[in-house]
Amino acid sequence: MANRISELGSGSVSSGTGGAVEAILPAKPAGSAASGSSAPSEASADRVHITDSARTVAALAQAVEDAPEVDGPRVSHLQQAVASGTYSVDADKLAARMLQLEQDLGESAQ
Repeated sequence: MANRISELGSGSVSSGTGGAVEAILPAKPAGSAASGSSAPSEASADRVHITDSARTVAALAQAVEDAPEVDGPRVSHLQQAVASGTYSVDADKLAARMLQLEQDLGESAQ
C-alpha cells in the first residue's frame, strides 16, 4: 500500500484510501506569528498527525506480515482427517466463535 503525497506546499496529504493520515502541516518559524519578527528561526520542524486507526492498521499489517502464510502441520492434519472421514465440526463452538467475531467487529466499528 503506497501513500501519495500531493501539494505538499499547501499542507494536504492523500493516503490514497480515505484518510489514515490526516495532515502534514509545514512548521512556522519560531516567533514569526507572535512577535512579527522576520528573523530566521533557530529550529523548525514539520508536524505529522497519525490517527489511532492508522496505528491500528499498521499494527495489524505487521501482525499479518509476521504470521506464516500457511500452517503446514495443521493443513496436513486436517487433510488426513477429511480423507479418513474423521473430521467433524462442533456446531456450538463454531456458532460461539462466529458470534464473538461479530461482537468484536461491532466494537471496532464504534
